[in-house]
Amino acid sequence: MLPLATLVLLAIALESIVGFGATVLVVALGTWILPVQLLLPVYVPVNMVLSASIAWRDRASIDVELLKKRVLPLAAAGLAVGFALYRYAARPELLHAFGVMVVLIGLNELRKVLWPPATPSVSRARSNALLLGGGVVHGVFGTGGVLIVAALAGERMEKTRMRATLATLWLLMNLAMVANFIGHGALGVSSLGRSALLLPAVAAGGWLGDQVHRRVTERPFRIAMALVMMAAGAAQVLR
Repeated sequence: MLPLATLVLLAIALESIVGFGATVLVVALGTWILPVQLLLPVYVPVNMVLSASIAWRDRASIDVELLKKRVLPLAAAGLAVGFALYRYAARPELLHAFGVMVVLIGLNELRKVLWPPATPSVSRARSNALLLGGGVVHGVFGTGGVLIVAALAGERMEKTRMRATLATLWLLMNLAMVANFIGHGALGVSSLGRSALLLPAVAAGGWLGDQVHRRVTERPFRIAMALVMMAAGAAQVLR
């Protein structure tokens, strides 16, 4: 578990600095340590602890109406499709498609850092498609968050409100994923024991990232995150 714990620590630290990307990195690189259908039941419960803590701390800022009227219906529909595909998550075709997605996410993040866009604007049709697609990807790999964040770029919510709303969404979606894992017999005492072993790495990564965030500009870390994502995605495509 030491290699996985080290990966989780570094991924959480990077997310604490730049605000996104931990789960994508853990899945993209963690599949070299554990098969994806063993990795996800171990990591998702750990991620739920983080989401629950943020959602509870900032509960007054959660945009319940946005979740109920727009985000949850589309994301949940996509999640159901993802659950139907989950049994095939270890197939090379899906892993390669996931790798391509990670490369594209990294390229897009690099573009945003080097050539910052004007005020974000996302059409309603594109936003809905991204919410649906994010649900599908989340149901298969637990990493649909980047697509969902892109879908909500035009909402122009204050940072704390957005974080609290998204943390609530991740918590609800991951609760559904845990139920799916149990249904597939993938989550039990053994996997929860592994999850518990990762909690110190999550705490240490969060603390480390917070310390760096307070002292250093985040731009070089955003570039580093983008490059690591591109490399991790390319490795998935080529494996």
